[in-house]
Amino acid sequence: MKGLYRSFPIQLLLLHLRTNILLLLIWLILACMISGVIGGNLGVQYLFLDPEYLGRPGYLPFLLLGLAFGFFTMSWNLSTYLLLGRQFPFLATLARPFLKWCINNAGLPLLFLLVYCVQLGRFLYYEGAGMIFWESLTGLLLGLMSSLFLYALYFNYTNRDISYYQPALRGLPPNRGPALPVVDDGDTSVETTNTAPSSTNRRSISAVYSPRGLENPHGVVTYLTGHLRPRLVRSVAHYDGALLRGIFRQNHMNALLLQMLSIIVLGLLGLLIDYPLFQIPAGASFFILFSLAVAIVGAVSYWFAEWRVVLLTLLLVLLDSVTSGGWFNTGNRAYGLDYDTPAATYNSDVLRGLYGSDRVEQDIAATLEILENWKAKQPGDKPPFVIVCASGGGLTAALWTTHVVQALHERSGNRLLPATALMTGASGGQIGLALLREHYLSEPDFNAGNHRRLAAVSRDLLNPVAFSVVSNDLFLPFTRVDVAGRTYPRDRAYNFEQALNRHTDGVLDKPLRDYREPERRAAIPLMFVTPSVVEDGRRLVISPQGVSYLTAPPAALNGTLDLRPDMIDFRWLLAEQDADELRFTTALRAAATYPFILPLVRLPTQPTIRLMDAGYRDNYGVTTAARFVTVFRDWLSENTSGVHLIQITAFSDKDRHTANMDDRRGVVESLFSPVGLAGNILSTQILDQETVLGQLAELLGPERFHLYRFNYQPGPLDPLKTTISFHLTERERRLVLRGLDKPGMQAELEEVLEVFASQYSVLGEAAGAVIGGENKANH
Repeated sequence: MKGLYRSFPIQLLLLHLRTNILLLLIWLILACMISGVIGGNLGVQYLFLDPEYLGRPGYLPFLLLGLAFGFFTMSWNLSTYLLLGRQFPFLATLARPFLKWCINNAGLPLLFLLVYCVQLGRFLYYEGAGMIFWESLTGLLLGLMSSLFLYALYFNYTNRDISYYQPALRGLPPNRGPALPVVDDGDTSVETTNTAPSSTNRRSISAVYSPRGLENPHGVVTYLTGHLRPRLVRSVAHYDGALLRGIFRQNHMNALLLQMLSIIVLGLLGLLIDYPLFQIPAGASFFILFSLAVAIVGAVSYWFAEWRVVLLTLLLVLLDSVTSGGWFNTGNRAYGLDYDTPAATYNSDVLRGLYGSDRVEQDIAATLEILENWKAKQPGDKPPFVIVCASGGGLTAALWTTHVVQALHERSGNRLLPATALMTGASGGQIGLALLREHYLSEPDFNAGNHRRLAAVSRDLLNPVAFSVVSNDLFLPFTRVDVAGRTYPRDRAYNFEQALNRHTDGVLDKPLRDYREPERRAAIPLMFVTPSVVEDGRRLVISPQGVSYLTAPPAALNGTLDLRPDMIDFRWLLAEQDADELRFTTALRAAATYPFILPLVRLPTQPTIRLMDAGYRDNYGVTTAARFVTVFRDWLSENTSGVHLIQITAFSDKDRHTANMDDRRGVVESLFSPVGLAGNILSTQILDQETVLGQLAELLGPERFHLYRFNYQPGPLDPLKTTISFHLTERERRLVLRGLDKPGMQAELEEVLEVFASQYSVLGEAAGAVIGGENKANH
């Protein structure tokens, strides 16, 4: 056991734990990302467990991941060799010292690889793809070994070792006499049978190189050779310290060249980001990014030692300060808006300017005309007024919303969408609604595209975003892109919109104004996109119609109560900045701007306001729908049989946190326990929406307000919980699509279908037949 403890691999690992906490933290962050501890709900782990390249998973993405993992591993070896190699002077007397270092320093990379393989096996096992495990593992290991082989080849021909000074090659080392024979110990290490030094030029290793004045300060007894065999560490006191230091310095220069090469590679990937061939898996990009982090931390630690934390902090502050300047202009912008005109004034007084104005009355009159056009398309004098609200929740919510609405529309005899007057929501759910609405407008045979829409809304959006973070946002923040004739800074938001447009065949890539006339004719439902304003928490209502009547409760707008406006009419506020030219995909992206995943959207206002996910204020769209119903309740009472609100949500079970409650808390947890409620935004919204829905029922009457809920929840025994990410695995797709088969969902479906069966006698027997049938096509 003592021999094991004094072995080079163990002593290296202990030394890392004592001195390289920052570098070990990088390994820990990566391990937490792969295991889902960090970003698990966002699906970050799928960047490594279910990578895609050229839009496909499988062997090739894992091969690229393996290559990048090898790159990261060698960056770790290079940085630690730079920092700690000099504390083991015996290395410089061995043939290929860096190779010996990598072999003996492999403990942490091997442990990480084991964790990676276990997580990959667990993931693929529960995905029902056990046979794919070996294919994926083969690609990963082949990529890793290929990367390590290329590094070994490079260092074999460029790194110098003690053999460089052998007589057959370059002459004798300065401290070795001519009569001292060379002995081969089987590891090509250079040792002598007589350790007497020459009389000149000898400088003690302890005096020149060892940090603690010792030739073996850590008491290493054995090391592993290139053949993985243990060898005894021999004395190096007879070597000139300057010679050994020169060997290390030459090795370090090669390491620095490779680190510079990695920066160039990431820069090239950023420049070639528009070409799919160069869009490597995002997990590989993160490996490269973390390899650079390791290199930077290692270099700063090497040159500044105990000042490294201070210097790294100052570097981050300096980087943020420089990139926040006008030259870099990294703030994300809303594509389509004009940022060259004077900024719109934004303050409470300006927003209150709508109170009692003619603009409110004009917008109400225009919307009443839309409602009349909607009614003219309905059979009967008092049709049901359908509102669809879809929650956020990434691609899970998008797929679930699309699936539910398509099933309801087809099984109701194609009556759901014509009867729907308003759509609201947030994030992924609203993306699903937007695609449904667009296809309903442009495709005569709407049901024929059901399968295609399900595939489109569930395709990966996380990989292009994550890849852009590494290749563009961090290394090329000054690049720009042309959108609809205007130039904007390029960042991961642009990649998100481009990927969304590719998946949906570009049908949503149009200006906001293109939807004004179809909505006015009631050819499609109204849609309110409501991202949140970061600075004051208000909701921004993006609509091609005038919606000033939504900016405050009716009592405030008519002067009854002095209340602050809590919503903003986008087109009214930014009329001079070409609000009508806003790209509709940008509006959807603004409402899906989850922190860290997508950048906040900066608007051309003074002072500047920024937009983030609609779920920050109203993740379920209920509050916005309730305000609309409140404003037009008189018309709804006179012209409809009642309001039917279809709420489609993902992960909104309000009781999910009550199970396994334990009041036992440690002293540290108790200090932070008050923060729990403040950080539980979605749960508080669930309770708030219950209040709003209850108030709607009281406002309209229980006979005129009907609520139908389609809430997707992963099974309680599901070992891999479905995420709210912009990435879905095949297993998650299957679970979401099968969610509608559950008895509770079928019962809810039938309740909605009964509304149309009773209201539209023209459906007659056909409606009754489809109510009890199975919708096999959508499964």
